Amino acid sequence: MEVIEAVKTRRSTRSFDPRVLPTEIMKDIENAILNSPSGSNAQESHFVIVQDERQIKNMKRFAPGLSGNPAAIVVLCSNANESFIRGGKDSEEVLRFVNLGIAAAYILLTAHSDGVGNCPVRSFHKESIKRILDLPPEIEPELLISLGYADRPPRPKTSKHVQEVISFEHYGKY
Repeated sequence: MEVIEAVKTRRSTRSFDPRVLPTEIMKDIENAILNSPSGSNAQESHFVIVQDERQIKNMKRFAPGLSGNPAAIVVLCSNANESFIRGGKDSEEVLRFVNLGIAAAYILLTAHSDGVGNCPVRSFHKESIKRILDLPPEIEPELLISLGYADRPPRPKTSKHVQEVISFEHYGKY
């Protein structure tokens, strides 16, 4: 699948069938993570891939946004200390989230191009997820991405008109 086709057709999926994701697909997810760029090449992010059914069930207790039964969850984590050391105050406050956003886009589009449904999730209790995953104090879970084969087609996309979201040269000029 071409990148632009993946961008145009990807939708969030919250309902999954029970199939396990093959190793090749999980390797593609790993490669998406490893190849996502980071500002100043900081590489301060950490990712926890969870595939164990019991672990997923435990995480779902503290993440209302994790509906359905995903086959895997990628937990995107930041490290403010490492961000500050590698890039200063701007990295600590902003760039680490930009880096995670880029990685998230790579993960979402890679999964979609492999035929895997996915959904980014922010509604979760951070401290509980930290405890479940044994994250050290300096590592913070920032985003969860659920992965699995969709058991129903996603809803059609609705978008604003192009002039409402894009300007050329000056705000409001299209």
